Amino acid sequence: MVSLFASLHLLWLSLSVVVAMVKMPCVDANTSMKFPAAFTSCALRQRCVPRSARRKALRMNLVALDSEEIKKCWNLPRLYVGTHSVATLTAGASIGLSQEQTHYLTKVMRLLKKKRQKSTDDNNDVTVDRDCIRIFNGCDGEWLAKVHVLEQNGDESTSDGNKNKRKRRQSRQGDITLVAECIHQLRMQDIDKDAARPWLLFAPLKKQSRMKLLMEKCTELGTGRIIPVVSDRTEGSAVLSLLGSAALETDQVYGTKRSSSDNDMSFEKLEMQAIEASEQCERLSIPCISKDVGLPLPDEGLGSALWRVQDVVEQWAGGWEEQKRVLLICRERCSEENVSDGKAIVLPLLHALHSNIQVAFLVGPEGGWSVEEEALFDGICSKYNNEDGAPVKCVSLGTSVLRAETASILATGAWALV
Repeated sequence: MVSLFASLHLLWLSLSVVVAMVKMPCVDANTSMKFPAAFTSCALRQRCVPRSARRKALRMNLVALDSEEIKKCWNLPRLYVGTHSVATLTAGASIGLSQEQTHYLTKVMRLLKKKRQKSTDDNNDVTVDRDCIRIFNGCDGEWLAKVHVLEQNGDESTSDGNKNKRKRRQSRQGDITLVAECIHQLRMQDIDKDAARPWLLFAPLKKQSRMKLLMEKCTELGTGRIIPVVSDRTEGSAVLSLLGSAALETDQVYGTKRSSSDNDMSFEKLEMQAIEASEQCERLSIPCISKDVGLPLPDEGLGSALWRVQDVVEQWAGGWEEQKRVLLICRERCSEENVSDGKAIVLPLLHALHSNIQVAFLVGPEGGWSVEEEALFDGICSKYNNEDGAPVKCVSLGTSVLRAETASILATGAWALV
């Protein structure tokens, strides 16, 4: 008798869901998208639809997460999956995770451990599941994803079931492989915002700790492209260290296993630092770290693999930049009051940012600009007299003498506040 009553109750629930889908389309307040009434987040909870049905609807993108569910997602681990996967993030797509990410989820976050149970406040809430994470690739926005364990025979399994002992043994042996299945899109990619992010052209620093600080903070503040350049006072060891040597061996995750000096750097390591900063600061994109500014490189001896400051400024003044991005040269010990005759007018940084949407900052080395570089800047900027359409302008960061990494962080932070 009890089983008959339960069957009739489930049949009534199924019929009510079908009828509501046909009759009552509604609009979700968060996404402005139309969803069948029976598949909205609140309706599924109020009608006590089984958790499996809600999960299926969520994977099909028929469910819109409400604001409370989105807030719960903020505490989930967040990973960038664009370096080792070219797959598009869509509902139901499976993305393989790297060994470093697998170690982070299983050993550090203990994601698949039984102690990390879901909340019991809402049995239908899948956003607090113990094996869910957030992933992004810099192109398709941010997605809520469920982690599966990929067995050696190629089959996928979740953390539920009777294979916990085998998975723990695989985890200890280091041969466990994780796959993230996209469930629902949390945020969409803003292409226009990414295109408007500032560029940073800087002289490489000798000390690794200061380079790491520069990469982390400029990434968090929104830099879109980071390009090292060579100036007259750039140390040759910093350039050689950045370009890499044959003996350079780096642990890209922790930077501890090294066969050469601790001050050695590489583009791969800088990119890894930028990725970690983007994961932490909730960015949807990763800054492009490259030595390419869009023109053929001149062959000039030691710095042949990097652009020289003189070449960058001269080419930029010629108007080669297609998006009309203005080059803002950061000058030291300058302000509008202390500019003498024959020198270029130096604008306050905030004033220059208010009148220019897309910019690129040029920051000098630890030893400052040379006399020849200062003369070049004055000659080019004086020609345009800081007009609205000038491709190159000189800006001031104040009268204080700043470190190179401090100047880069200050310039990028000023852009973020405008």
